[in-house]
Amino acid sequence: MLAFIDESGIPVPNSASDRPVVVAECFTERDARTISRRIHALKQYELGGENVELKGSKLLNRNSYLNSNTKRIRAEKFFATLRGLPITVFATVLRGPFTAPAVGNVHLENRFRFLVQRIEMLGTDNNALATVVFDGLGNRFHELGRSFSNYLFRSNEGRGSTHITDTPLFVDSKSAVGIQIADMCAYAIRVYQENQLFSVSPSDDYLVAVRRWYRIVQRMTRDMSAPNGEIRYGIQFLTTGVR
Repeated sequence: MLAFIDESGIPVPNSASDRPVVVAECFTERDARTISRRIHALKQYELGGENVELKGSKLLNRNSYLNSNTKRIRAEKFFATLRGLPITVFATVLRGPFTAPAVGNVHLENRFRFLVQRIEMLGTDNNALATVVFDGLGNRFHELGRSFSNYLFRSNEGRGSTHITDTPLFVDSKSAVGIQIADMCAYAIRVYQENQLFSVSPSDDYLVAVRRWYRIVQRMTRDMSAPNGEIRYGIQFLTTGVR
């Protein structure tokens, strides 16, 4: 099993977003080629070419959707394709404001740890070993690779995670379809949360589209049951300031 993790928004002081989101998008190795082929065909025939990188900040932003008919159609084509892919999505939604991260912190932060919990449970259900794949180089998320290893080998919870490989991968998003899908999902969830569309009606066509995209992603999430019976929701909301 493969689990691609990417985030939209960064939980730092004075962040441009007060609702950063991290997404884990999971699928089996057996389905990997099917997913790659469908996204490749989407890019080739609908999005302008196979070298197009799916980035939420470029394809799903307000200006693009409202002012470019081409980009609006491309956004809708992506989510129409996404709806039919055999993937499971987990997400953590943070709430600002945030303080500066502790210097030298080697603990896996909750926005990632909660996703790893769910990946482990999905791997258990599927009797599969999951490889976790992050966007970027090894130092991209404040020594995330080291924090991931510390979690697996030094915490009781991590040592009990027997369905996750001990070495995460860091890849270039331009060549990793899984990261690109996670990026698009994370962006849609973040904009939905920032505009509080869970409690207010969309005020324009863009937010109507965001709500529609969010519902597509939400239907791909899965609530998991922990061994003690506790429900681990597919979309986990963190308390204010927790990263």
